[in-house]
Amino acid sequence: MPSISDQNPIDSKPHFQLIDESLFRSTQEQALHSPRKRSNHNFHELTEVYQRFLNVLTKGTYVQPHRHKQVPKPETFLALKGELGFLLFDEEGNITDQFRISSQGPNFGIDLQPGVWHSLVCLTDVCVCFEGKSGPYNPNTDKEFASFAPPEGDPKVEEVLRKWEGLFVI
Repeated sequence: MPSISDQNPIDSKPHFQLIDESLFRSTQEQALHSPRKRSNHNFHELTEVYQRFLNVLTKGTYVQPHRHKQVPKPETFLALKGELGFLLFDEEGNITDQFRISSQGPNFGIDLQPGVWHSLVCLTDVCVCFEGKSGPYNPNTDKEFASFAPPEGDPKVEEVLRKWEGLFVI
């Protein structure tokens, strides 16, 4: 953790933060205790124009398909540890593309243009991703959830999640 002497004199934010195993572990602990089975560690303030954060996912998390169109936002995902299945959808909810994203490659990440319906499934016990997208963050306009998939907490989520995970069985 940066010391006080490493802080920016203009504000109280440190000039840097190392992305290390300790940060992975602490964010993973939060994810493991979260009902959503995932947790973020933000490097940004919500008002900043560039959002950058770790997204730690654990097996069984469900991410309802969504897109960033109302306020157009490109988005980048990079796997730093573990593996995930990344899904792209058309307007009717049909899967148009599926990619295995892994810290071991050959696909290390994906960059999406604004307005692309997407979701992901965690294929390892834990997957640590780095995400970047345009800000600022406003929960009312950040994302549009797809009506073609169940919302979090819906009883149909387990069935959908198993189907999506099955797409990546080798």
